[in-house]
Amino acid sequence: MAKVGFYKRYLYIVDRLKSVPSNFQDLHKYVMTKLENDDLGNNFEYSVRTFDRDKKDIFDLFGILIQYNRKDKVYYIDEEIEEASVSRMVEAFSIHQALKEGDKISPSIYLENRKASGTHLINGLLYAIQNNWQISFTHTKFWNMEITQRTVKPIAIKESQHRWYLIAEDNKNGQIRNFGFDRITNLKILDSKFKSIVFDVQKNYQHAFGVETYEPIQKVVLEFSWQQGNYIKSFPLHTSQKVLSDSADALLIELHIHPTNDIIMELLKYGSDVEVIEPPKLKNDIKKRIIRFSFFYALFF
Repeated sequence: MAKVGFYKRYLYIVDRLKSVPSNFQDLHKYVMTKLENDDLGNNFEYSVRTFDRDKKDIFDLFGILIQYNRKDKVYYIDEEIEEASVSRMVEAFSIHQALKEGDKISPSIYLENRKASGTHLINGLLYAIQNNWQISFTHTKFWNMEITQRTVKPIAIKESQHRWYLIAEDNKNGQIRNFGFDRITNLKILDSKFKSIVFDVQKNYQHAFGVETYEPIQKVVLEFSWQQGNYIKSFPLHTSQKVLSDSADALLIELHIHPTNDIIMELLKYGSDVEVIEPPKLKNDIKKRIIRFSFFYALFF
């Protein structure tokens, strides 16, 4: 089975067990039907031994633990311990399958047409990560269009703000770097293995807003207008978000993040509906950015 078949099979298993705890017979029927619909089930028999390997791969790849209920004799996934990023990935996959499978469903669901480039790299990168293969690629910096050739040891894939990033150790200097998929071309999986790198992605990025961590972690206090505050409460800016006060006039929240350019750009889009209370440096950085925008607007308009 091709690599894409493996990953589709994993996602079919997760999609099924996340919604319906199943015994192996029911899961077998579900997975095989899906694979046959994708023309991936020909000459393939899904055995208990294969499922055991899949359970290990699913845990290694997604951090999802498939458990067994001995009383009911069914496999299941405890959704409460599932990573949010994995949940979004499975949700997107489920929607994609629904759109593909039924003409009755498709006209009822409308997705944003804007799509991040580089997502075709996911299968190859996951294969390299799982098997500790070094990779090489051409990298383009968008801010100055500098083009470099990179050889790296891939560690993980991270999604942020609808974009995908490769987290890898750069062979040039041994540093852990982020590489946007949209800036990667000419990807090659090399015939060169490396020892597993101990790097806790969750811990190192838990205070990141986006993927940048070049600023130290700080307490950020923001005040939103009452109207915008309703949206911020229903869709928090960050997992560390804490409501300090909520009145008829304003919402005051606290975050613990790296105050990098990513959060500056996020806050600018709220305009007068948000005010930075602290830290002073972030407040001044945003003020400078607004002054710069105002200057260019006056100059050209």
